[in-house]
Amino acid sequence: MSEKDAGPSGKLWGGRFSESTDREVERFTQSVSFDRALWEQDIRGSRAHAAMLSRVNLLSTEEERKIQEGLTRIEQEIRDGVFPFRDEYEDIHMNIEMRLFELVGTPARKIHTARSRNDQVALDLRLYVIDRCREMGALLAEFVRVLIGQARQNRDLILPGYTHLQQAQPVSAGYYFMAHAERLLRDRKRFLDLDKNLDRSPLGAGALAGTTLPIDRIGVARELGFAGVTGNGLDTVSDRDFVVDFLHASVLLSIHLSGWAEEWILWSTREFGFVRIPDRYMTGSSMMPQKRNPDVLELIRGKTGRVVGHYVGMATILKGLPLSYNRDLQEDKEHLFDTADTLRQSVTIFLRIAGESVFDRESLARALSGDELLATDMAEDLVLAGVPFREAHAIVGRIVAHCERQARPLASLTDEELRDFSPDFPSGYAAVLTVENSVRRRSLPGGPAPERVEERIREIEKELDTKP
Repeated sequence: MSEKDAGPSGKLWGGRFSESTDREVERFTQSVSFDRALWEQDIRGSRAHAAMLSRVNLLSTEEERKIQEGLTRIEQEIRDGVFPFRDEYEDIHMNIEMRLFELVGTPARKIHTARSRNDQVALDLRLYVIDRCREMGALLAEFVRVLIGQARQNRDLILPGYTHLQQAQPVSAGYYFMAHAERLLRDRKRFLDLDKNLDRSPLGAGALAGTTLPIDRIGVARELGFAGVTGNGLDTVSDRDFVVDFLHASVLLSIHLSGWAEEWILWSTREFGFVRIPDRYMTGSSMMPQKRNPDVLELIRGKTGRVVGHYVGMATILKGLPLSYNRDLQEDKEHLFDTADTLRQSVTIFLRIAGESVFDRESLARALSGDELLATDMAEDLVLAGVPFREAHAIVGRIVAHCERQARPLASLTDEELRDFSPDFPSGYAAVLTVENSVRRRSLPGGPAPERVEERIREIEKELDTKP
């Protein structure tokens, strides 16, 4: 734009300045190197803003047409990788506006009418978070469907359930996969709920107190897909709660993926041998020819620290800010963008690993051969025979210790041996003491019995088929 617009500083905000900005300051304060990630949202907002300005006669129809055509050209340049991003224009907003001026001339000088970069970036960030929430909602729905497929395929396969990394009770592989599905469903709900909460447009809040110009905030909000407008400009331009909310949801998702990654890193070792991860998701050693390393899962686990760090960093930025906008908020973007990119990659690759890995039935059978996992079943069967639970617990504890000393499975005990511990064990009891029966009998809602797992799967499928 002209020197008259920029002043000696060379900036569009530079009318009151008497000298140009120091180059080191320009490099230090620029954000276009990373906030260019908002280009799509910025253009979307400018299109709606220009259309509104035309409706209220702050732009002529011809001026709006030229602006829209210019924005189309800019959009294509960015997609083609030929847009001339320049640090001296500071951020994505000014880069687009300056390029618009180069393309269409004088009408571009009106695009910022009744708008501040404060409400402009607040809009861009909201649109970005909405887009990422919907993207994550779709990805997690796909992930859950993958787990449903694995659950049905492995519904009759039994594996040890663990507490404290010690064998606890038998469960089916279907039940195991659906446990991870439940976590991902909660994660998905957090992202979709945040999307619904972001239904108020900040555009029109201006720098902090709106504008005297007769703009149509509600109309432009509806054009952008919002249900209404924000209620207070001071709050609007400084609000980054939704960024923290996105990072919080991301932290929980990352923690869930990290715990699962840790589990399968262990389960893919020779010591466990429960799961076989395809070679395409493993790496080798530069020195040791035999190695199959779970580097991908290790990286997913490691990147959790990165996501948690972004959450803490964002909260720290906000902790001491007075109303309203402060330049500290420029630092929100790298926390947000890197988290979104990291999560997208982690979820995309993990869902493929989860869907294509297979359980090793022989290793699982060996792990179940000791049958101490059935101790709780024995205690509960004594309860059904009228024995108080604490007494039953003690009886079975003594039986387990006896079998450990003799290196025998529980199912090898004769009727006489069992009755030495309690007369309440029925004849032939050891024959029905199997992991399959244990899983089948646990048929309460939320239990691992096959019919309950399938019942829950159908509930989840119905939920996924319902439009959010």
